[in-house]
Amino acid sequence: MTFTMPLIGNYGVSEDQLESDGIKAEGVVVFEATAPSHYKSVMSLHEWLAAEGVPGIARVDTRALAIRLREHGVMMGALGPEEPGELLRRLKASPRYDEVNYVDLVSVKEPKEMGEGRICIGVVDCGVKRSILAEFLKRGVRLKVVPCRRPELAFDCDALFISNGPGNPRLLGFLAERVRQYVEYKKPLLGVCLGHQVIAMALGADVYKLKFGHRASNKPVRDLRFTGKTYITVHNHGYAVDPKGSGLKAWAIQPDDGTVEGLFHESLPVLTTQFHPEASPGPHDTRWVFDMFVKLAERHAGR
Repeated sequence: MTFTMPLIGNYGVSEDQLESDGIKAEGVVVFEATAPSHYKSVMSLHEWLAAEGVPGIARVDTRALAIRLREHGVMMGALGPEEPGELLRRLKASPRYDEVNYVDLVSVKEPKEMGEGRICIGVVDCGVKRSILAEFLKRGVRLKVVPCRRPELAFDCDALFISNGPGNPRLLGFLAERVRQYVEYKKPLLGVCLGHQVIAMALGADVYKLKFGHRASNKPVRDLRFTGKTYITVHNHGYAVDPKGSGLKAWAIQPDDGTVEGLFHESLPVLTTQFHPEASPGPHDTRWVFDMFVKLAERHAGR
């Protein structure tokens, strides 16, 4: 993970802001790691990386590196104490990023339940963010979180959510096939980011790799169906969906390049977002997506 902002770490690490149970990046590159000054900080970036066993490097011209990535697209990299030649050898021997199924590394191993409520929403964990779980729990539902390899364990819930996660969606054909089976139940289905891509594949759409990807906290998204508004949203995706032939239609697009940012199905209770409506600390423009999905689940449960 390379940060282009030159000063990283001034907020430190606040445990109540963590989105997962640990750092998922395998290396961190910054120009300058600063000492924290936030009142909630419990440790510095350096201390956090050391505690998690994740290597980091500072005093790198990260803006020059970002320009190179902007010109050539996402590429493999390596950092370590070895000589450059040894690092290059190891890098060439490593599997490519899009060849590794990272979802298996971040998914829960066993099912778990959270919250209370009459409505049950199954969460297929491909690397789900805690903010997403919090958004559902705030709406008074019960969650059943299941491993990505065993989504059928949540098929008895009133609705199913396919979470965000890392890596190449084309490696998740096994999950797309299970989702295709779930669609036949005609129960409400929601996907965010990677989940959006998996649902699209399940219904016959294609996914493709973006040269640069969308990675920012202030990307505009234009709503073509529900409100007609343009929202500011958080993006973190290197792949995108071409919905042709799937029965899915775009309800949201990224106006800068036309990338599909949300899909719906006209005859099935299926909704997706490529962006992150749960973004924490914000923006909060699109949290209504969770309201819409919970209402779908309530209507289905009331039948």
